[in-house]
Amino acid sequence: MANQEKTAAELYREERKQRIAKAAKKNQKKSNKVILTKKSKAVIAVLVVIAIALGIGGFAVSNSGVLQRGKVAFTVGGEEVKMAEYSYYYNQMFSQAFNLSYQYESYSPGMGAMYTGYDCSIAPDQQKYIGEIEGIEEPTWCDYFDYTARQQIRYAKACEIYAAENDIKLDEKDYAEVDSIIEQVETSAKSGQTPYSLAAYLRTFYGKSMSVAAFREITETQLLVQKVNETRIDEYKASYTDEKINEVYNKDLTAYGVVSLRNYVVNAEKVEDKEKETSAVTKETMAAAKAKAESFASKVNSDDSFKAVAFEFEKAAKNEKAEDMKKDDKLTLLADQAYSALPASDADFLKWAFDKNTAIGSTYVLENEGSGYTVYMMSAPVHHAPVLTTYDVRHILIAFPEAAEGEEEKKDDVKVEMLDTSAYDVTVDIDVDLENTGDKETYKKAQDILKEYLDGDKTEEAFAELAKKYSEDNAEDGGLYEAVPKDRMVSEFENWSLAEGRKTGDVGIVESTYGYHIMYHIAVAETTWMDTIKEDLAAEEQNEFAEKISTADNVKIENENQSTLDQVKDEVVALAKQQARNIKNASAAASY
Repeated sequence: MANQEKTAAELYREERKQRIAKAAKKNQKKSNKVILTKKSKAVIAVLVVIAIALGIGGFAVSNSGVLQRGKVAFTVGGEEVKMAEYSYYYNQMFSQAFNLSYQYESYSPGMGAMYTGYDCSIAPDQQKYIGEIEGIEEPTWCDYFDYTARQQIRYAKACEIYAAENDIKLDEKDYAEVDSIIEQVETSAKSGQTPYSLAAYLRTFYGKSMSVAAFREITETQLLVQKVNETRIDEYKASYTDEKINEVYNKDLTAYGVVSLRNYVVNAEKVEDKEKETSAVTKETMAAAKAKAESFASKVNSDDSFKAVAFEFEKAAKNEKAEDMKKDDKLTLLADQAYSALPASDADFLKWAFDKNTAIGSTYVLENEGSGYTVYMMSAPVHHAPVLTTYDVRHILIAFPEAAEGEEEKKDDVKVEMLDTSAYDVTVDIDVDLENTGDKETYKKAQDILKEYLDGDKTEEAFAELAKKYSEDNAEDGGLYEAVPKDRMVSEFENWSLAEGRKTGDVGIVESTYGYHIMYHIAVAETTWMDTIKEDLAAEEQNEFAEKISTADNVKIENENQSTLDQVKDEVVALAKQQARNIKNASAAASY
């Protein structure tokens, strides 16, 4: 999937893993604030897919929940909040903490607790929450789930009041989306190792008090909250003048500016220790590397001179690819780098890089933590970020088979006819040369899967389910890649995704060196630096608004029913313990 040593899928997952870790730590520090998110069905109805995959369906539902449904958790502004609603938000927060932690655990034991603070193997009432919660000296994760559930409920009630006062209502499209969300939940419930009815699924993962009717009502409320958020954010963004946006940009160039730098690495030589049978960098070799780097820096003052000197140094080192230094910009150019993308270990270097007065051709020699030095040269001083084009796409990879060592290459005599797509009401763009295709048997499999999709519901959700079933890349996410920048994927994948006129719902097949990619196009987005500032300003204002209305007296929590609150907590703790046992059993079975 990529033209680097690592595949794009691997690179993308690593980047996504790092982003998730940063986001997790950031959210932990902001536990006392209302968290607003972009419109997403995943936010509206978090499906506990990890629990399903682990076979946690074995957690039995003790009763139908009829007795619990009438219970009240507390009142908000005089309005009763039933146990089901409180339980839903409480379970949502638990599911997010568990699933995020478990994703890291799948990489390596201990990573979940290290990156997120939540330990999947310990019940949430027995582990300390790493953030702060007002009024609680040593909060547990259960305290966090409770606190955040209350905040979200108060904000939801405040949005209902605001919507009524400002004539914001759900329309037919919104109610259709509610139906779609419920259908997705029902599909997930039936597709697990232990199939559920919709009602049983909701009771198991959102509490015994949950019913289909209550879930529908909560989903409608969340859509209304989103509509309020979007309405206000659109109003904020429309109010920002160019003067205001430029003022924000110039106030802190490190926040929205980018720089372009030339770079060349001078590695310090390692000295062999024959007694210890090791080799290591010494003070002397570091000094020699520094002198070499400074010599390099003294000879450059422009892009052309930088490439020329890089060629000379590589030629002197007898590098066969020395000529490439003069021809391939990517080998020495770091184009349009954000502040966060640069080495953070040297404050002076960062100050130099983002000083608008740093002249083109200026150099900086930076130590690389005891391994050598990097020569940086300013190619383009701090400037506006270019338009960022990204795309969202799903794909199902059917990889070429790997021949066993010593096995003779099979003669491909499979007969394949090009799929006739004229009868379908969607655009099908197949970019495969059947005469010269890499493996006709593998292609036939890909074509059969595409036909299975075309003969079905032809929805993104249906495609995602096929990806989970068939794909040899990113199957756990339904083949989804979001906000993919240019030059990330192999050319065939990217060219299809960014083809002129490409629209949501287009499907097709492309062939790459990895195999056949069955494609589903979602969207292309272009973001300018001004768009980014508008989004950030609007989000900041909306968060202030959210905090104001969600802490107002008209949505004050009163008349708490402690037994109801405790019952919800006990249900989640029991579920968490069951999940921990399933993880332990699955791990033991795998090692056996």
